[in-house]
Amino acid sequence: MTRRRLACAVLALTALAFGACVYYPRVVDVGGVRIQPANGRVVRDGDHALFYADLNNTGKFGDTLTRAETPVAGRAELVGPAGTRLTRLEVPGEMLVRFEPGGRRIVLSELTRALEPGEVVIVTLVFEKTGALGVIASVE
Repeated sequence: MTRRRLACAVLALTALAFGACVYYPRVVDVGGVRIQPANGRVVRDGDHALFYADLNNTGKFGDTLTRAETPVAGRAELVGPAGTRLTRLEVPGEMLVRFEPGGRRIVLSELTRALEPGEVVIVTLVFEKTGALGVIASVE
């Protein structure tokens, strides 16, 4: 009788231990888009400002940036390395895309107020799949 109880107890504890092992899939495992912005900054440049940031897509699939907007500027234009206006920007899956000096960047023009160094502004990036994504940027 004791052996049977011991066997039942071991079986119950084993089932309980296996029941506690749960697998939570990551975005990469199931697909999807997951864009994480980082290092947002706005650099004043005369009567306009330049927005730079890193967009890290840790998802399996890409997305497309279609526009940007911010309350501190009447216009926010995506431009390429040569200064030409871009209407869209692909952000491939599992890839880091950078806005940087001399490369892709967002030009903020028709500023609604003076930007002071050290203040923080939010630039909203609008993607086809993800929708609106706010990026916190410090002013330099």
